[in-house]
Formats: sequence, C-alpha cells, structure tokens
Amino acid sequence: MNNEIIHGDSLEVMRSMPNCSIDLICTDPPYFLPATHYNVRSGSFRSLGDLSILEHFFRDVFEQAARVLKPTGFLYSFCDGQSYPVFYATAFAFFRKLRPLVWDKLTSINGYSWRHQHELILFAECSESPAVKTGDGDVLRARAVPIKEREHLAQKPTELLCRLISKVAAPGSVVLDPFCGSGSVCVAAKMCGCSYIGIDREEAYVAVSERRAAEDCGRFTNSTQQQQCKMPLDTMEV
Repeated sequence: MNNEIIHGDSLEVMRSMPNCSIDLICTDPPYFLPATHYNVRSGSFRSLGDLSILEHFFRDVFEQAARVLKPTGFLYSFCDGQSYPVFYATAFAFFRKLRPLVWDKLTSINGYSWRHQHELILFAECSESPAVKTGDGDVLRARAVPIKEREHLAQKPTELLCRLISKVAAPGSVVLDPFCGSGSVCVAAKMCGCSYIGIDREEAYVAVSERRAAEDCGRFTNSTQQQQCKMPLDTMEV
C-alpha cells in the first residue's frame, strides 16, 4: 500500500490499516471550529462544550493515528490557536509527549487588528520514539505558498514539509497523510526517500496529489535537497 493515494474517508481507511505499520504521520486536517454550533442552543452564551463536535472527531483521528504508528513513530499535525487546545486534549491520551511548534510565515495575511502570520503544529512522540539529538528551535520560519500557485486553499510549502519529515524519518520510512489535499506531504516524503500513503475524500484532490507526486518530485536536485535538510528550521526561508 506504499506510494499510494487513496480516495476515501480518512477514518474509514485508517481503521482498515494494520497496527504499527507507519513511521510518521504528517498532516494538515480540516481543523475549522464549529463556530456556529452554540447558536442552536438555548441562550446566547458560548462554552467550551461547543467544541464537542471537533473533540469527538479528532479523538477518533488521534486514536487511529496512535494505533497505526509504530511505537517508535512520530506525528505532526498542523492546527491553529483555536483548535490546538482540542488537539492537545484529545491526543494527550494516545501519545507519550506533545508539544507545539510555531510556523512563522514571515509575512502577515488576511484580517485586521492582529493579522494572521503563523500556524501551529502539534508534534507528538509515541511510546518508544527515539530522541532526536540535533536540536532546532521550535519557531520554524518559512514562506507560505503564494496564493496564485496553490492547488489547495491550505497548501503547505514542500520545502518546509521536507524539513519536518527529514527531522524524524529516515529514508525508507513510511509516511502517512490522512488528509492529503494537494499531496504536498506525499511529494515531500518522496523527496526525502520515504514511501507515502495519502488519503483524501475529494476525488479531485486525489487526482491532484497523484499528479504532483509523479511530477513535482523532479523539480529539486539532490544537492538542493541536501542543502535544505542541513538548514536550521528556525532560519530557513523558502
């Protein structure tokens, strides 16, 4: 099942996968908040209980992630400041250690007052994950994919994903992205010498991922890859 993009529901596909078969999960799930959920309740006040829809879904996601990961595996999951508390709370029961990484996009976009310039990444270690001895700062600086170049609204820069993957996954490892979108994780995994499994419920994005995994990997030379892999995460600009 390696080097494959699967059209289907992420949870259903993950439930069909064998235990302890994946070395790394790197993904960017739909972490939107059900912000209007509280409006259907009596009264006009919100509470943390309004996040229950998100909580139940991601508890299932992280439970399956922990099951398919090897005891030595790792997980990266992109999120934001609003969804991180739910991600942390639901993942806490399934992983040995959790911590947030900050992706600084270098330029601010969208909104007013305090404009959007960063995303968070939940980094999780399994029960026997080895220590990664080469330390980098937990603020990762990398430019976002220009909007006009994106094939998915939330497309992540491949160079950044290569750095995340190469940090914890040796060549030959199996990388899973249960919400693969435009396939950037799959492309990055292949560039790092890893096998990939992508899952997406949208048939159009499955086609995009398959094409990019087949074509985009040739855009970077081995020397370029090696130079990127040696650059500290907190100073890399792409």
